[in-house]
Amino acid sequence: MSKTHHTSEDHKAKNKQRLKNILRFLISIIAIFCLIKFGKVDIRVAFKYLLKVNPVYFTLAYTMYFITMLIAGFRFYFSSKALHFQKSYFQLVQLNFVGTFFNNFLPTTFGGDALRSYYLKRGSHISISKAVACIIYERYTGVVILFWLASVAFLLQDFGIISKSEWELPRQLVLFSHASSLVTIFLIPFLPQITNTLLGKTNWIYKKAVEPFLVYWHDVKLTVRILILSVCLQITVMLAHLLIALSLGIKIPLSYYLVFYPLTTIAGFLIPSLNGLGIREGSYIFFLKHVKVPTEQGLAFSICWLIVLLITSLIGSIIYMVGDFRKDKPVDIEQIN
Repeated sequence: MSKTHHTSEDHKAKNKQRLKNILRFLISIIAIFCLIKFGKVDIRVAFKYLLKVNPVYFTLAYTMYFITMLIAGFRFYFSSKALHFQKSYFQLVQLNFVGTFFNNFLPTTFGGDALRSYYLKRGSHISISKAVACIIYERYTGVVILFWLASVAFLLQDFGIISKSEWELPRQLVLFSHASSLVTIFLIPFLPQITNTLLGKTNWIYKKAVEPFLVYWHDVKLTVRILILSVCLQITVMLAHLLIALSLGIKIPLSYYLVFYPLTTIAGFLIPSLNGLGIREGSYIFFLKHVKVPTEQGLAFSICWLIVLLITSLIGSIIYMVGDFRKDKPVDIEQIN
């Protein structure tokens, strides 16, 4: 294949990614406009709530989120070691901060996850498809836990352990959470066998979409460890949300954190936008209204959470300039083979 052809393909890929970023940016702007225009949000009142934020609780909220980055580092470390990547735990924590910077702060042509894949693979003899598989596996386990937490809360409510007088959401959201949880339990674990039976191991889909992940499917102990870390991570994020609510003087039933944080996060994943901007704010307002939190306080809550993400992004920008995550240990080729 000629160099000219490669250049042409790279140019097309960059243009395609640029168009995607423009689309996400436009969706975010439209979402924010609709939120202000049709959501009956008084911006001035929302900022009055922000000015009354308790700094102690907010500092504790950020501390909890910082801890999630350390937990995520362990998850990244075990996931990458299974594929014989050589980055240290400290380097992977740095990579997580850098990825957050690119995801949350800049609408670049390289997303944070793409950048993490690149630096994970850099200097190794391991294929980029395995680096991508590692990142997707990480993301997937996190989303799985979000669905499970929401489903558990809905089941507890259905069995009467959680009173519906505390909170109640549309049945469509309940069915969506349960259906997604069932897919993660009864379909995804058997994906290699299904694709192998239907398409065969020589099929392109099997080689590209299944084969790089096989080590995770075969290693049950690793998967259990990663899921436990994901549970710890999501619980810590929910504690950060609890502390943000306390900083704003908002009273939210404890059981509701099992639902509204996971579903707002999933909404940000599913609806294309600039890292959930606009979608996230609308989701927080929607879910918090179901526990009688005023719209303006809901917006203040989402802005506090955005500030937490931006602080983490700024730390990531500093690490990107001075961090040592680019360095690699020598790779033992025999170990990889």
